[in-house]
Amino acid sequence: MYLKTEEEYKLWAEQQEQGAIGGGLFAKGGPEDYVGAIPAIRAVLYFKEGFSDDMREAIAQCFDDYQAYAKDHLTWLWQDEPPKGERENIAYSDAKPIRESLKNYSPMKAFYFIYISGKEKFATGAWEFTVAGKSKWQVEMGIHQSTLTFSMPIEWVEKNTKIFIELFIKFANRLKAKHGYAGYACILSQIRDEKNEPTEAYLSRKWWAMDVGDPILGAKYLINGMKTVSWLTAINYEWFNPIKEEQALNSELPMNWFIGYDYGTGIVIQAGNLALNGFVEEDPLPAPYVLLNRVLKPLRVEKIRAIHYGNHNNDENPLITGYRAEAWMKRFDIEEAEKLDYFGKLQQEAKLISKYAFLDRRVDW
Repeated sequence: MYLKTEEEYKLWAEQQEQGAIGGGLFAKGGPEDYVGAIPAIRAVLYFKEGFSDDMREAIAQCFDDYQAYAKDHLTWLWQDEPPKGERENIAYSDAKPIRESLKNYSPMKAFYFIYISGKEKFATGAWEFTVAGKSKWQVEMGIHQSTLTFSMPIEWVEKNTKIFIELFIKFANRLKAKHGYAGYACILSQIRDEKNEPTEAYLSRKWWAMDVGDPILGAKYLINGMKTVSWLTAINYEWFNPIKEEQALNSELPMNWFIGYDYGTGIVIQAGNLALNGFVEEDPLPAPYVLLNRVLKPLRVEKIRAIHYGNHNNDENPLITGYRAEAWMKRFDIEEAEKLDYFGKLQQEAKLISKYAFLDRRVDW
């Protein structure tokens, strides 16, 4: 059903979760009366394998920790090409425990689980957990990697900041993550993501620090480098240590505003107390992200073909592909002469306080 009038849309929106955006809002014929997109705080982690028993247990432990907070909000489970006897879509209340479901996948078969909080099975919500585990043969090819994401409402994370940070660190540790990040994102209906990419494209021009694109679809481009920096940024030590040796990080990332946490095989860098959205009318280039980007820029992939993959493209609201994708990845880049200006801006940011950081887990640069 299409919402044909502005009054219909406003009435529908009032009945939804805060920040919910109607499906297909910028696509031809939209909006529709389901939640197609919603801003949230999302974590993304990339890791090598998903096929071993140990790694599948690690994934299950991650979901155990996530659903301790999310279980009252989750509504549906989707699986992609499930084994015989498993359904593609099922109500969360009827779903098997994730460990039991994972046992139905052989090491040679990839798996994809997405737990969502939308009212309808194709709607989205701010609570979401996805994992795409690659098979043994895919990993051995060296051109694939696995992905885990989780998201929570913005207001919830602001009230429970240390819980979110702790989950990110614990998950990175269990998965032996190669890299990842967490911050503002737009959670799209993954069942109808193509029709909702234009909404994300529009919001990306309003919130510069917001992540864009499907992390799972983009994973193949990010095997040898990272995509972006954010509020939380995870990097394996093999990549990070050369950066640390080359730069005086104490001066580049002053610990009044930045803190590092060891996660076993890498480091999580926290930039500021809370996630920043980079709202274009206030501060599109937040100093913590610009300065972190300066340090980690050598680790970024040089090029990514596309961030969006749909065909709902138009001149007024273009999708992020081609040169626009490259420009988005370079949005925090500055000239060397601007460095001192951003250090000046950083002084205006609130210093890290123990309420928002694990000071006892600090890793010195």
